[in-house]
Amino acid sequence: MKVLLYCICQQDGDGSCHGPGIRVVTGHGLMAVVSELEGPTTAPSVSSLLAYERVVEAIHARQTVIPLRYGCLMESEEQIVQLLEEHRREYEALLGRLHGMTEMGIRLLWPASAVPPPSLAQSPGAAYLATLRNRYNSQETLAPEEVALADRIVALLAGCSTEQRRELSSSRQGRLLSLYFLTPKSGAEEFRRMVRTISTPRGVKLLLSGPWPPYNFVCPPPDSMECKLWN
Repeated sequence: MKVLLYCICQQDGDGSCHGPGIRVVTGHGLMAVVSELEGPTTAPSVSSLLAYERVVEAIHARQTVIPLRYGCLMESEEQIVQLLEEHRREYEALLGRLHGMTEMGIRLLWPASAVPPPSLAQSPGAAYLATLRNRYNSQETLAPEEVALADRIVALLAGCSTEQRRELSSSRQGRLLSLYFLTPKSGAEEFRRMVRTISTPRGVKLLLSGPWPPYNFVCPPPDSMECKLWN
């Protein structure tokens, strides 16, 4: 039986659960929110992914978290306690950097010049995990016009955020440029107001999302943690 990790945060006073089957593992002033996985580790259903995200979002709403993407597994609670001990200073530093912060996202869809060939049918869960694989394996680079628009948006929002990340992916509709911003929770509304002033080139669609747990501003898990994307 494997243990699925949701997030890591400072140990709170009540140690309360956050949903059916959810519990906490504490150690060294930190706690990991976890649940057990029984049976083979197959691709998760959409409902499982949404339930996972709701747990992380609920905890993020009340305290600072290091959110982990779906699929971070460990063999036992003892291993989790060891993980908290070995990486306590790293986690404490990261929690300090993320304190009071949230993630806002902007997606820019550039129209496709040609429709890509149809791909093999995938279950929604498998498609989600394929998207994660593409995020970490993508070798595409931004076109000059994409760089110019991204730079303009980042400059406009510099006063509303402390860090930003960029990610490029492809879809049937075109090239999707995602911009992620680490923003104070108290500044989320000002961020939205500033985004409403952005003008985009003809044919480029802009979508604002957030606030979210700061998934894109968390360092990769240490080597001692098994983080796998199920095939």
